[in-house]
Amino acid sequence: MDRLQAMSMFIKVVEVGSFSTASKELNVPLPTLSRKIAELENQLGVRLLHRTTRKLSLTDSGSAYIESCKRILEQVEEAEGRAKGEYLEPKGDLVITAPIMFGRLH
Repeated sequence: MDRLQAMSMFIKVVEVGSFSTASKELNVPLPTLSRKIAELENQLGVRLLHRTTRKLSLTDSGSAYIESCKRILEQVEEAEGRAKGEYLEPKGDLVITAPIMFGRLH
């Protein structure tokens, strides 16, 4: 199981307050989304969400976990951005070779 993907799915479910809305926004089938959250709960050994037919709410463990998930995903995005940006801006010394006369005139 991709833990980062499960974390982002969990965050989306909590943000929108519904599994069906989250599945539409993430373009993931509802059973897959529900299974991923259940696997995440099984892996952690705690319930993250209280589920009823009309309402979805966080447990105490879920509240603490979602804050950590948000922080972790932000750090991953920041690290990826830094890695990608490494080659976007030139770095280091630029050495140019030109005739002496060109240097004196300009």
